[in-house]
Amino acid sequence: MTEGPVSGGFTRWWSQLVADIADWYPLGVPGLLLTLLILATVAALFSHGTSWMRLRGERHYDDTPAYDKAEEVADEAVPDLPADRLRARARAYAEAGDHRLAVREWLRASVRDLIDREIIDHRPGWTVTELAGAASSALPAAAAAMDDAARVFSDIWYGQHEAQAAHSRHMAELDAQVAAAAGGRLTGSAT
Repeated sequence: MTEGPVSGGFTRWWSQLVADIADWYPLGVPGLLLTLLILATVAALFSHGTSWMRLRGERHYDDTPAYDKAEEVADEAVPDLPADRLRARARAYAEAGDHRLAVREWLRASVRDLIDREIIDHRPGWTVTELAGAASSALPAAAAAMDDAARVFSDIWYGQHEAQAAHSRHMAELDAQVAAAAGGRLTGSAT
């Protein structure tokens, strides 16, 4: 079988390329391929590793501790944390510019405050908006504030509206209204 012009040209081109690489790179073609593979692996690990570190650090703002495993709950649930800690987290999220999480934490703080005061019962499995609805019934003086807070939360979390700083501030005001309707802050809680 004789070589055609295309296959012969390719063979000569390939041989010349390999010879040039061997002259240019001391380890030859296999060494160059191995070096490129190592560099690609390091780049992939670095880019994947730094995004992983960013994700882990997302919920760790200033002096607010990151979630403990025991504290992890669904976004629409109320964690077993004191209301003052939820308020501190809301402020930290707002200061960091994460107004979506700040809105959630303000509503959680209001609901947790009412649970701790035994105005409403904590019912595992209920969403924070369901608990806010129960709070409206159990504490009519806070009904307007709780309904408004649940609406803001639902618009952002379920309606996918973009959370703004004004939403965080409004939720903080609503939390203060709910606390006032419930008889003021619990001892040891922070505004």
